[in-house]
Amino acid sequence: MIYFFVYWLPPILWMAFLFPMTNDFLTVESTSYIFEPIIRWFFPDASNATVWMIHIVIRKAGHFIEYFLLAFLLFRAFRGKSKTIQMRWILYAGCIAVGYGALDEFLQTMTPLRSGEVYDWMIDTSGVIVALGMISYQVTSNKEPLLKRPFDIFLSLTGIIFSLPLWLFFGLLIVIEDGWPIFYTQERVGKNGSIFRALKFRSMIRDAERDTGPVQSMEHDPRVTRTGRIMRVTAMDELPQLFNILKGDMSFVGPRALRPKEKEVYGTHEETNIEDIPGYQERLTVRPGLTGVAQVYLPTDALRKEKFEYDLGYIRNQSFLFDLKLIFLSFWITFRGKWESREKKV
Repeated sequence: MIYFFVYWLPPILWMAFLFPMTNDFLTVESTSYIFEPIIRWFFPDASNATVWMIHIVIRKAGHFIEYFLLAFLLFRAFRGKSKTIQMRWILYAGCIAVGYGALDEFLQTMTPLRSGEVYDWMIDTSGVIVALGMISYQVTSNKEPLLKRPFDIFLSLTGIIFSLPLWLFFGLLIVIEDGWPIFYTQERVGKNGSIFRALKFRSMIRDAERDTGPVQSMEHDPRVTRTGRIMRVTAMDELPQLFNILKGDMSFVGPRALRPKEKEVYGTHEETNIEDIPGYQERLTVRPGLTGVAQVYLPTDALRKEKFEYDLGYIRNQSFLFDLKLIFLSFWITFRGKWESREKKV
């Protein structure tokens, strides 16, 4: 019962009475008067029917506040430790969202210049029903958060376009200091153990692993060039992996993409194959990420065993909102140049 009063009742009352109180502004006539000139400016040759349809879509977008409530409740659903608890939260979320739609339409019939319609309620809540079906399928089939892949595609495309000046800048620095090539590729282990080639800016000297093979990098690594140090502390060397995200090899958030047969050299006098560390196989059930819990909260040279424990915690509790938080913290670390730090990053 406490959850109802803390999480549900305040936003329900807020939304249910906010729209009727603003009835003068939200009438079809009022919004048409505001939006029609704007639509005509962008689409001067559009027909009256087209302008009207665009206007209705804009009006309906105002109901995203309702879906924000649904999203919050669905987020709470993911916090459950069993599928039964998660499905129960999803059912509650659906009842509240659909019930709110009916309450909103009913209250509109009691206010001047507004009218509540059944078909309006059906349109507003049809999206809720579809979302519930999709999220229920995800919970029962252990899929990644629904918005994760579309968000990866959108953000990677945006990042590639707006980061092009940085590509030119760091590419020029690499050539001036150490010559060609600017980029290099590495084999990485992806979801379900598939192998893909990750694209990166070259931050080390040429043929850096000719004598050692794949070895975990460390702070103050002598193989790293001066330009490479700048790129690594700000994670700019990872920019080309936006193409891997766009392709679907990686995600923005997830366990770090490790190299096949990579060895760990910390905490022991002998090299350790990372495949032998507990948690390695579980990490392969999701796409590797450009950033993640272990990358954000642990120092760069932390033991793989500890990093894997953080990764497994992320896999068990992943959600779209959690991904957004990790992305925000990653940008903060980049601005502070702390990616290679052995101290606390955030």
